Amino acid sequence: MEEIYEWVKNIVIYLILNTIVMNLLGNSNYKKYVSIVSGMILLLIVISPFMKLLKLDEIMDYYLNANIYRTDVSDFKNKLMLMEEKQKEEVFNDMKKRVRDHVSGLLAEEGLYLYDFDIAINEDEESGSFGEIEAMYITAGHTDKDTEDIPVQKINIGRIVISGLDKENDSFGKDRQDLPSPEEILIKNKLSDFYNMEQDNINISIQGG
Repeated sequence: MEEIYEWVKNIVIYLILNTIVMNLLGNSNYKKYVSIVSGMILLLIVISPFMKLLKLDEIMDYYLNANIYRTDVSDFKNKLMLMEEKQKEEVFNDMKKRVRDHVSGLLAEEGLYLYDFDIAINEDEESGSFGEIEAMYITAGHTDKDTEDIPVQKINIGRIVISGLDKENDSFGKDRQDLPSPEEILIKNKLSDFYNMEQDNINISIQGG
C-alpha cells in the first residue's frame, strides 16, 4: 500500500512541476521539445512499478552498464593511440584491474571466489580490434568451505572396456573430463555477453565444484 501511495505522490508532484515549467516557457520554441522529454519522463514514472515487478530495472541496469563499458573501451582505444609505451602499460594495467574487479563481483554473486585472473589484450595498433580483450583466464572456487568431508571407503575397480576402447586411455574419456560444469557455462555466458567475447576465448576453472 505504501508503494502505491509513493507512486501516486510521484506522479502528482511531477504533474505540478511540469505545469509550472510549461507555463514559464509560454510560447517558447523549446516548449515542444520539453514536452516530448517530459512525456517520456512521465511514462517512466507510470510504468516504474511494473518494471520492478518484472525486474526490468535490473535488466536495464545490466545493459546500461554493458553499453557504458563498450563506450569506455572506445575512449580507451582512442587514448592509447596518443600515448607513449610506458603510459600504455599503465592504462592496460588499469583496465585489467577494472575487469578483474568486475569479474570478482560477478563470481561473488554466484557464491564463488576469484583465485587467479588474467586477460590478453590486443596491443596491435594497426588492428581493428586494438585495445579489446582477446582472451580471459579465470580460476575460481566456492566461498562456502563449511561442508565437512565425508569419509568414503575406497573401492578398486578394474579397467572398463567398451566397444573395444580402453576407458582409462581413450580420448573419449579424456574429453568427458574436460567438459565444463554448469557453473562454468553460466559464468562464460555472462562474461561473453557483457564483454562481447567468444565463449571459446574465456577459460574458466572452478575448483572444488
